[in-house]
Amino acid sequence: MPLNRQDALRLLHFCLGPDDSGSVDLADDGAALVTVARAEAPTGGAGVRTFEAATFDAALRQAVDAGMLKGACVEKQIAFLSKDGARDGRVTPEPTPTRRPPRDLFPRLVTAMAALLHEVQVERGMSAICAASSGRHFRRELARQRERANAKRDRMTVVRRELAEPLGTTLARRFEKVDAQLRAIGKARAALDAGEISAQEIVVTYTAANLELLGIGDGALVAFAPGPQHPSALASVVLLYATEKTGIERARLGASFAARSFSDEDRQTLAGLLSARRSYLHIFAATAPRVAEELLARALSSTVESDLSRAEDLILAGREDETDLDARGWFNLTSRKIELLDEVGLATLGLIAAS
Repeated sequence: MPLNRQDALRLLHFCLGPDDSGSVDLADDGAALVTVARAEAPTGGAGVRTFEAATFDAALRQAVDAGMLKGACVEKQIAFLSKDGARDGRVTPEPTPTRRPPRDLFPRLVTAMAALLHEVQVERGMSAICAASSGRHFRRELARQRERANAKRDRMTVVRRELAEPLGTTLARRFEKVDAQLRAIGKARAALDAGEISAQEIVVTYTAANLELLGIGDGALVAFAPGPQHPSALASVVLLYATEKTGIERARLGASFAARSFSDEDRQTLAGLLSARRSYLHIFAATAPRVAEELLARALSSTVESDLSRAEDLILAGREDETDLDARGWFNLTSRKIELLDEVGLATLGLIAAS
């Protein structure tokens, strides 16, 4: 029996690299579509390709032939999923809806998610620096920032309820995971106020919540970005992943500035975050509308970008004292970079909504 859409998506995610992304979809004529976005394509650089065939099995094998997926992984997973009883205990695929979801569902949902993601990212940075500085930095500002994050959470809840019918059970389960992680953030807030949590624990807790939020974008990309919108939708999602890497950088290195202590692990983490961000931005440039691509290019040629790149280079070289930055200065500089990326992301979602 050919793979269904749910199995094809699971197989694809299993066979992708840690910095790669992809999606599966059905065309209006019933053809199976598999999109693979490689952070580093076999020929060098990033690559995004969509494969179309009569079945998902065939489309995945086309991706193997093109060098975008490993043949051994794909064939092993197809064989496993084809075994009798291999699907026992898995969620039954949702029935095909009787009517198409609203065309603006993807931008509405992702805009609400991105707004909450942004505020949680800001709170993560402030909280990590507060913990590392024993409350010297951001203690007073955190109360207001938590209110902002709570307001965006409430707004996303409203959007979630408005779109409850077209969302279906798969995205509903993703929202449940987000809710669980946001409850964990509530506990982290209380622990920070009591002085009972480290900066590292804060970064881990908030990052876990953000990964679940980004999962909403992944799910919306698969379910609610029709063919013409799909490349732009993919671009908007990978840009959010790039922004999250910068947000982790802000929190992790901000805590090091606050503690006035940098380690080799900090430098290794920074190098990994920079590499991942470059890969995501490369994919964005390959898939985004021309207008959005030009906006990104403008952001990457700004003085903010050059100032941050200089600071990052000095930190990697073990010369962070030469940056002339303290924890607040680092927080402000990285925040301006994130704001530039967010502006590009909002413009991309606006283009999708208008298409």
